Amino acid sequence: MLFEIQSVKHESDLISFTWNDVGGFYNVYKDGEHMYEGSVPEFKDKDFKHGKLNHYMIERVENNQVTDVIALQTSAFAEKKNMENPLQSLVMTTIVAKTQIALSWEEIKDVEEYSIYRNGEYRGRVTTNRYIDRDIDLDQSYNYTIQSKRPLKKSEEPLMKVKSVLSNVFGALNPGSSRAEAAVETFTVMKWIGKPDELLLPVNDREKEVKSVDRWKFRYTTFLEDQYVSNPNLLSPNHYFKGDGRRFDPNGESFRTRVDVELAYDEHGDPMTFTKEVGKSIAYDYQKNFREEGKATADDITLKRTDHKKGEAGFVLTHAVGNPLTTAPKMDYEVTAVFKKHGTFDMCGYFDPSPNHEIYLMRGRGEEWKLVLQAESKGLAFMSDTIAYHYWRCSSFE
Repeated sequence: MLFEIQSVKHESDLISFTWNDVGGFYNVYKDGEHMYEGSVPEFKDKDFKHGKLNHYMIERVENNQVTDVIALQTSAFAEKKNMENPLQSLVMTTIVAKTQIALSWEEIKDVEEYSIYRNGEYRGRVTTNRYIDRDIDLDQSYNYTIQSKRPLKKSEEPLMKVKSVLSNVFGALNPGSSRAEAAVETFTVMKWIGKPDELLLPVNDREKEVKSVDRWKFRYTTFLEDQYVSNPNLLSPNHYFKGDGRRFDPNGESFRTRVDVELAYDEHGDPMTFTKEVGKSIAYDYQKNFREEGKATADDITLKRTDHKKGEAGFVLTHAVGNPLTTAPKMDYEVTAVFKKHGTFDMCGYFDPSPNHEIYLMRGRGEEWKLVLQAESKGLAFMSDTIAYHYWRCSSFE
């Protein structure tokens, strides 16, 4: 019999799980704290904070030696959901054992199927809310992405039903866009998992190996890929706007907006620095002759720091930037994030499907950005308030 998790149960006031009884006795640790020792293959937890990712380790012990380990990460079920971003309160469970990596997630209402990617490679579709990967190398880290879509009219929020009607009208009035695209919400859930060999060390050995992350850097950039971008407002004398003329690049010099956040656990007071920049807007007539230029204000790009407990800090970032040369909807997005000193993180957000969005993360004092998410623009008209959002969440288990 394989030493694997058998079941995980979530209730509003309980997280419980069972595992295959393969003999010996068992230790259960929660976030490094010893919580259980015994021969019954079951653990119940009633002491937790909603929305927080909890890290459990189950050790199998024989002859006073740890012979096998399971790592499990999950959060409590939230009866009250975040209506602005349904992924923020979504329960995600990750299980790592020597024989498998298993992912399960709370069902997203009215989503019929999920596409699974591993390290950027398409792995197939599932119609249930779980995926088990047994083709794993214990000495390799893995990044999983779960993508899904649903019609905006299926959203539980009353306001979204109004938005759904308007987005269908938008699609009908904008022949360059798809009515279906305008009225479909996109969900992207990402899980970064460290090397199983390191995750599955006995707790006492693991604590010697785990190194803290003294610096976290976060970068969010919006940009326009084309050299010239058509103005969706056909009545405006500004027929074109200057684009940024580039593809995705964490260090791309031209952009519409860029936000950088740095958290320094290695400095007194754990300071967090926040910088924001807005690129210049340039307009042209129908023959692409220069008409005017300007720069939008960055006043509506705001950051609010959130502190949880020692070694756990984060922020809420809100972004709304308009076009200074014409009346147009603003570029909207929001990000909520928590970065822990011991090396894990949890981020989620949503954005308009225009312009291009690119999000990166850097751990430590290195100079190499790690990709979180890149999203292609669907056209300037998709900044309209009637368009369905792209929701995303990315967290780690290391």
